[in-house]
Amino acid sequence: MKRVIRVLLWIAAIVGILLIIGAFLPGTVSVSRSVSINAPVSTVYNVLSELKTYNHWMPWNQKDTAMKQEYSPVTRGKGAWYKWESKHPEVGNGKLTISDAIPDKWVNTSLEFEGFDQPSAGGWELTEANGKTTVTWKMDAAMGHNPVNRWMGLFFDRMIGPDFEKGLAQLRQKIENGTLKGEEARMTIEEITVPAFQVLTIMDTATVMGDIGPKLQKAYGEISDFLLKQNLDMAGMPMSWYYTEKEPFVLEAAIPVKSLPSATTGRVKFRKLPAGKAVIVHFYGPYEETGLAYDRIREWLTANNKKASGAPYDIYVDDPSTKKSMYDVRTDIVQSIE
Repeated sequence: MKRVIRVLLWIAAIVGILLIIGAFLPGTVSVSRSVSINAPVSTVYNVLSELKTYNHWMPWNQKDTAMKQEYSPVTRGKGAWYKWESKHPEVGNGKLTISDAIPDKWVNTSLEFEGFDQPSAGGWELTEANGKTTVTWKMDAAMGHNPVNRWMGLFFDRMIGPDFEKGLAQLRQKIENGTLKGEEARMTIEEITVPAFQVLTIMDTATVMGDIGPKLQKAYGEISDFLLKQNLDMAGMPMSWYYTEKEPFVLEAAIPVKSLPSATTGRVKFRKLPAGKAVIVHFYGPYEETGLAYDRIREWLTANNKKASGAPYDIYVDDPSTKKSMYDVRTDIVQSIE
């Protein structure tokens, strides 16, 4: 009996030591793998930024065919997410969110695993050279404060690395053979005559690109409240002007109105826009890719020997929450011309 007790004490002591050591092991571990894909960077980005493609190449999504999944209303670009539930020991339950996405540069994700108290940061970095795209898949896994999880971190690269390699190999194969193409933005351009109109506006500044959306939403909320108090009617969809191309971004949110308000208060201002000639791009795609529309406008101005007059503005024709894909969402970009 004494021998059994001594053995148990020794086991408890060893476990205790391991737990103490585990508490001092790194709380974050990194995994990284790369692959070269014979395809333009835009094609690769379009696949990686669309969550509905992940089941075709992500190894963990293929390990449990009975896995339950739930997607956000918009499955592409920043803010898109999906949740999963699985009884498979290598899959478990969790949630993946696209935390940031810059076309043709990177797609960053936040990955939440059941049993871990902190999300893990990851994603894919993209670089193109000579028509080929190098994809680097990275993950900084948060092991949390659990000593057992931290011990697992010592073997994380050997555990996860092969799955990264398998996923990248499938991604390359399916992009190169045309199975995965990803959606692409589409647009048309035309010269128009814009009638005179009037707007309620709010000027603001966003220190980084990620602040633009929240700043606009807040401004539109304030303008909508003002409309209700003044009993005014909208005369068109929400709009915005961008007066700088680099950080900090100076922007102006606006909503067209049918009549002049009796007075303006707070940040809300009123101004009239004259009629005139303009070039307009009808753009279907994520807001992050509207730079393509601005490029098209610059090309059109050069080709038609026209000069821009003032800053261009965006008209948000569609509500993304009503569309299955951001590539069905229309934004009109209007540039007045002399």
